[in-house]
Amino acid sequence: MNLKKHLFFILFVLITTIPSLSQTPTPPNGKKWEKIESMSDEFNGTSLNTSKWAINSPQWEGRRPARFETSSVSVSGGNLKITASKKTNPSNGWTHNGGLIRSKTKNLYGYYEARIKANKTFMSSTFWLINKRNEFTGCDYRVTELDVTENVGRNTGGQSWIDRNIVTLNANTHSRGTSCNSTPVGIRGNKADIGEPAYAGYHTYGVWWKNAKECLFYLDGRFVFKINPAADFSLAMYLRMVVETYDWNPPKAGQDGMNDSAANRTTYYDWVRSYKLVDDNGGGDPDPNPTNETVSFNNAPTAITPQTAYTFNVDYEASADREIVVEFWSPTAWIAQQKKTVAKGKGTTSITVTLPSAPTLGSGYVYKVHVRPVGTTWREAIDRDQVNNVIVENEVVIEDKIAFKNAPTSINPANSYTFTMEYSASLDREIAVSFWKNNTWVASKVEQVSKGSGIKAITVNLPSSPTPGNGYAYKSHIRPIGTNWQQALDTDQVNNVTVITNNPQLIANGTYFITATQNTQRLLSRNLENHSARMHNPGSYNDQKWIFKHLGDNIYTIKNMGTQRFLEVPYALCNNGANVATWTNSSNNHKKWKVITNGNEVFGLKPMHCPDLGLDRASGAIDANVQLWDYSSANNNQKWKIIPAASNRSFDKNENIVGLYPNPARDIVTVTGHDLGEKIVIYNLLGKTIKSVETKSNEELISITNLEAGIYIISIGNKTKLQLIKE
Repeated sequence: MNLKKHLFFILFVLITTIPSLSQTPTPPNGKKWEKIESMSDEFNGTSLNTSKWAINSPQWEGRRPARFETSSVSVSGGNLKITASKKTNPSNGWTHNGGLIRSKTKNLYGYYEARIKANKTFMSSTFWLINKRNEFTGCDYRVTELDVTENVGRNTGGQSWIDRNIVTLNANTHSRGTSCNSTPVGIRGNKADIGEPAYAGYHTYGVWWKNAKECLFYLDGRFVFKINPAADFSLAMYLRMVVETYDWNPPKAGQDGMNDSAANRTTYYDWVRSYKLVDDNGGGDPDPNPTNETVSFNNAPTAITPQTAYTFNVDYEASADREIVVEFWSPTAWIAQQKKTVAKGKGTTSITVTLPSAPTLGSGYVYKVHVRPVGTTWREAIDRDQVNNVIVENEVVIEDKIAFKNAPTSINPANSYTFTMEYSASLDREIAVSFWKNNTWVASKVEQVSKGSGIKAITVNLPSSPTPGNGYAYKSHIRPIGTNWQQALDTDQVNNVTVITNNPQLIANGTYFITATQNTQRLLSRNLENHSARMHNPGSYNDQKWIFKHLGDNIYTIKNMGTQRFLEVPYALCNNGANVATWTNSSNNHKKWKVITNGNEVFGLKPMHCPDLGLDRASGAIDANVQLWDYSSANNNQKWKIIPAASNRSFDKNENIVGLYPNPARDIVTVTGHDLGEKIVIYNLLGKTIKSVETKSNEELISITNLEAGIYIISIGNKTKLQLIKE
C-alpha cells in the first residue's frame, strides 16, 4: 500500500471513528463547562443504561391515543430509538404506542443538548426538562417545564401552523400548578427555522438554562433566541425524551405515517449531553467582583415599514468595556450591522443600523444583538438576544375607533359587568369603559391594546350592585396611553339601559354531573390529560362531579370535586377551538360561567370573559375534547344537562357506601365501605402494585407519604376500584 493510500486510510478511520462533536456556548470568565455524566449518553451500546435512564413514568402513562410502552424503546447503531406504532389490540382509547425516557438525575442551571432525527408521523419527537412538584414545599410546590423542541412529522390536524412545527425548533417554557397566588403562570415560547423538516436529518437542539430568568436556545451549535420564563425557573429538573400524541394533531388513517417503514416511524437520539458551569482554576483568577454580562432588545418593533435605517434601544450590563453589535437579517441571510462600545456598568443605549437598501415587503426578518469583549468577533459573544418573525409592511393608515358590541340594554343587578369592545388603534392605545347612573359616573375600567384592530373584553367592577330602574348608561372612549378622557380620539355610548329584577337562579348551589344531551357521556377533568376537559363514559369518580357556586345573575364558578380545580379557558383565549381545562383558582372572568336555559332542563354555558362563545363538545364526538365555539341555541354540541350527583345513584340504607377521602391527598387517606379483612391494593397506572394492606377497621387509614405525586388506582376487595390523586 503506497503512502497516499496509507494517508487516505488513516483519514478515513479518523473521520468515521471520531464521535459527532457539539459546540457548547462560551462560558463566563473564570468558568468552564463540565459534563454531567449521569445526564449524558452516547448510546453506543446495545441496551439502555438503566443507572442513568428510566423508560416509564409511574404517574404518566401517556396522552390518549398513544400509551407509553417499554417495547417502543431500543438502543442500537449508536442511537437511542423510540418507535411509534399502532396497537395490535387497542382498548380504553389507547390505539397507538409511544415511548418515554427520563433521567434519574436532576440538575439546575446548565447547558443541555441532544442530536436528534425526528420521526415522520403525526406523533411527536421531543427533548425537554421538567421538575417533580412533590419534591418542593411552600411557593416552590409548583411545576416548571422547559421544552427544548417538540416536533411532529405529519400535519393531520389541518392547521397551517402545524406545517411550521415540522420545520422549526419549537421551544416553550411553562409555569403551572402553582401553590401561591404571587407565582406567575403561563407559557412563553419561540421558534427557529431548521431549514428542512426535522425528520429529514440529524440536528442538534440545545438550551443554556442560564439562570432563573433566562433560557438561551441553540440550533446546530448556533444561538437562535432567548426566552424569559413567566416565573422564576429556579427548581432542579429532569431530562425527558418522549414520543407522544397531541389533541391538535390526531391520527388520520392513510395520512398519519403509521403505515410507513419502521425507520420513518422512529425518532433517533444520536446522543444527549448535559453540562454545568464550574470554576476554571486553570484560566486565571476570576473577577473578584463579577458583574452579570447581559444584553437584550428594549421593545423592538415586530412590524416595520421599508426604510434604509432602523434605530434600536438595547439594555445591557457589562463587567468591563464591551462591544455591542446589532444585526439586521432577512429570512435567509445577514443584511447589515452596527457596532458600539459601551463602558462598564448597566444601562440602555441606542444603536442605528444602516441598510444598503430598504427591505422588501414580507415576513421572517430578524434582529440580533450580542455583547462581546472589545476587538473580538461574534464567536466570543458573551450574551445574545434575538427578535424573530419581524414583518416589513407598507404603512397602513388606521383610524382610532371604539364601539360596544352587542351591549345589553336590560341587565340584572350585579357587582360587575363585562363588555365586548370592538376597536381599531393607529398606535398602542388605552380603552376606557365606564358605567353611569342618571349622568353620574359610577365606575370605570381602563385596558391597554396594541396597534391594530380587534375585540377586547373589559370588565367594570362596581362599588355595589345597582338598584333596579332606568337611566343607566355605558360609555367608552379610546385615547393615547397615559392621558385622560379629555384626549379621547373616539367615543361610543349606550343609553336607556334598564336594571331589571334579578333572574331566578337556574342551578342551586351543589354538586352535579355535566352531561351531553345526545348520549350519556359526562364532562370530566383530571391530571391524566393535563387537566383538559373532555367527555367520558359515566363512572363513580369524583373527577366527573362539579360543584356549582352561584355568584349572581346565573354566573357560577364550577369546581371539579376530584381535583378541586375550577373550570376555565386557559390564558383567557377567546376564539373558536380554544381548549377548556381547569385551574387552581377562580379569580378571573375566564374561570366563571354564565348558565342559560336552552330547552326543558337543557342549558348552555358561556365563559364570562367571552360571552359570544359557548362550551362545546368538539364535533359532538364520543370522548370529545371540550372547547369554545360560537354560541348557537341550535347547536346540539352546546346543549348540556346539569344533573344533581346525589340523584344519580340509589342504594339500600344498609348497604356499605364505599368512600375515599381526602382526595387529592398528600399524607393519609381514609377508605370506607369495605368488609373487615378485605385486601386494599394500590396500583400505579402501569398496573404495578405499589402497596397492599389488609383492613382491620371500618375506616382504614393508609399512609401514602412515600408515593410519588400522580394518579393511582385503589382496589377494594377486587370489587371496587377508586381513583386516588397523590399531591
